[in-house]
Amino acid sequence: MPQTLPANLCSHLINTSRASLARTSLPYTQSSLAITSLLLRHGFISSLTLGTPTHPSPVDFASLPPPARRLWVGLKHRNGQPVLRHMNLVSKPSVRIHVTRDELGRLLSGKRAKNVAGVGMGEVMIINVPKDAAAGRTGRDTYMEGWEAWRAGLGGEVVCRAG
Repeated sequence: MPQTLPANLCSHLINTSRASLARTSLPYTQSSLAITSLLLRHGFISSLTLGTPTHPSPVDFASLPPPARRLWVGLKHRNGQPVLRHMNLVSKPSVRIHVTRDELGRLLSGKRAKNVAGVGMGEVMIINVPKDAAAGRTGRDTYMEGWEAWRAGLGGEVVCRAG
């Protein structure tokens, strides 16, 4: 079953960031946790906490039913401007963009590949690396930052770019 794209996640984070909100909540999914963890690691957001629909509370998170679980994201602003200025989908539901390691290297060095513009200064590219039994990787699909996937010698679906 193909994984859904995080369009709601991207638009929600951009809209709340532009509205100068300090924090926002998202529905908890493995993909939203993985993508927001990458954004936290690269400094686009300030914090990431599990919680309830009304407030961040990791203690109460485990006792909630799955639909009520929320992921609370602390947004960063510098001089009144959001740090996360854009977050766009690259793959669309109608056109999924899959790249090899070599094509990913071209994108990361700023060159165009597979009709996708290269990564600019201060941007990160999020790649969905599929599980692959032939390569010895089992389990579920993994979200990785572009350079991380390239160093591991992996390609995958170019999900989104953030800057």
